[in-house]
Amino acid sequence: MWKHRIWYLAVTVAALLAYIVADRREPLVMLALLLSIPCFVLALQGMAMRGIGARCYVQGTCRMGQEIAVRFELCRRNRLPLGTVRVHVVFENILYGQFREDTIWLQPGEEREMAFVYPFEARDCGKVKIHASMLECQDLLGLFAFRRTVDICQEMLIYPPELRLHTELYQKPETKSFGEMYDPYKKGQDVSEVSGLRDYVPGDSMNSIHWKLSGKLDQLIVREFGRPSHYNTLILYEMMKNVGDVEIPNAYNNAALALTVSLSMGLLELSLEHNVGRVLDGELQSFPVNAMNAHEQMQLSLLCMPMARQENGADTVYSLLRGNLKGGYTKIIYITPYYEENTARQLSREADLTVIQIAQGKGMEYTASAGYTLISVDVDTYSETMHSITI
Repeated sequence: MWKHRIWYLAVTVAALLAYIVADRREPLVMLALLLSIPCFVLALQGMAMRGIGARCYVQGTCRMGQEIAVRFELCRRNRLPLGTVRVHVVFENILYGQFREDTIWLQPGEEREMAFVYPFEARDCGKVKIHASMLECQDLLGLFAFRRTVDICQEMLIYPPELRLHTELYQKPETKSFGEMYDPYKKGQDVSEVSGLRDYVPGDSMNSIHWKLSGKLDQLIVREFGRPSHYNTLILYEMMKNVGDVEIPNAYNNAALALTVSLSMGLLELSLEHNVGRVLDGELQSFPVNAMNAHEQMQLSLLCMPMARQENGADTVYSLLRGNLKGGYTKIIYITPYYEENTARQLSREADLTVIQIAQGKGMEYTASAGYTLISVDVDTYSETMHSITI
């Protein structure tokens, strides 16, 4: 707008100089027109702006990676000519706490009601709010701008990429009617059932040491306790903004959400009730999933729950270990962009643990060591290459 004003002022000054030098009627008429036109345009713009308003419409849900049509509608009371309309729109992602701002220029015609479409790319999943509070209209010459307060506020849910994972279990959970059934291949924390003995490893609980046998052998011996084979399963997902000084891109967190939702659906198709949760502010926020409506509600909660400002991978595991984990879960599927081996090893002593790590440049591979299973998933290709998983 300042460019238009500068050019208009330059033309006016040129007309004034021409009149002074030539002392003729034509430059004087031109100067008078140049001085009167802004007044006329200002009055015309004020009348055209009467009753102008704006609305916004957008579909409620979509998938990440899609391009969404955001529809803006302008309405006014008259058909007077109107210059360019500018709307400053803010796209707020509640999940990531991020803002995308854009200025949308609308060129209205003569109709009283006009519609414009703005393409919005759904780059990240989460709940997105679209809001604008000010409408700015310029005159036909671009010399003046009128502002009108508007109330534009829309919301949409951007779901993670859809994965159809064929889910298999190393061990199918069994039900119980009386007493306990123990898995001879999995170790646990039920002190009433000892499944084996081994040498002490730093980090083992002092309560698991067999003191009498250790005294006879003159070395520390640890009892391995049995675990009931009817799993109480937790899908524990983790989202991070950074690890130390290294920033974690949103693509890793989007992948964690996609795998969480897909695995939950896979367990549900196996008729395995489970919980889905994450640690937020030191507390486990979990949601039981036992039917499709509970699965949908879980997805909604995942997309609307904001990330913490600062998260450490070890904090999630420590929060679980400090809690009442022994009586809570016997199977944990830990989905994370980053994990610490020491804390994962401690968690594996409390529950049957499978770690799914989102990494870059690694194909899907299984590694069984240190008492838990590690599955590496490539962040760039998981949506095209992952078709099945065994946990």
